[in-house]
Amino acid sequence: MKIKVFLFLMLSSVIVLGQNKSNSTQDYINTYTKIAIEQEKQYGIPACITLAQGILESGSGRSRLATEANNHFGIKCHNDWKGKKIYKDDDKQNECFRVYDNAEQSYIDHSLFLVGKKRYADLFKLKITDYKGWAKGLKQAGYATNPKYPQLLIDIIELYDLANISQTYSEEETQKENKEIISQNKEIKQEKKEKKKPFWKRWKENRQERKKEREKRKLEKELQKIIDQQDINRLDFEVEF
Repeated sequence: MKIKVFLFLMLSSVIVLGQNKSNSTQDYINTYTKIAIEQEKQYGIPACITLAQGILESGSGRSRLATEANNHFGIKCHNDWKGKKIYKDDDKQNECFRVYDNAEQSYIDHSLFLVGKKRYADLFKLKITDYKGWAKGLKQAGYATNPKYPQLLIDIIELYDLANISQTYSEEETQKENKEIISQNKEIKQEKKEKKKPFWKRWKENRQERKKEREKRKLEKELQKIIDQQDINRLDFEVEF
């Protein structure tokens, strides 16, 4: 019996940890999708690739580089970096990595890094929808040393349905804007409807509201009076069991 309980608890823990990990990644996607799409529009880097790299390189925003340096893409200092630095072991011991003031700067620098390095030039000849080509091209150009890097990016993109994230986000934003417009139109119609009411009817409704407010103020005064006098015993309490 004890063994069964122990196994059940172990299984429950694994399930909870898995859910937390999944939620952390989805939260990361929700947070940085807009920035990734902005980079896609400005520099032609697929938003799904940017997000997948961010997830993989930063552990969905939980890595030391992400939390202490706002570095979501594991970009090292290199010779042209003039900003702040942080050191950690990677391919070698105590390697230098870039530090950013915020995550958005990390996303922008990631785009500039890819655009500014000649070895990534062939990537921009690919279709923006060719995420598999981009994933493989990044590895071939030397972005990462892990031989599984391309497949890891592809798995993340497909697991979290990121391939069409730009289109999906655009549609969601359009729906959101439409709902806001509908809501605003309803408010405008309601205001017009209120104005069309006869004066006597509006006056009567306002009088009822004013009466309710007076009753509220009266009650508040009575309560404050009881508190000030500290005469709680004068109140009659009826308790039912």
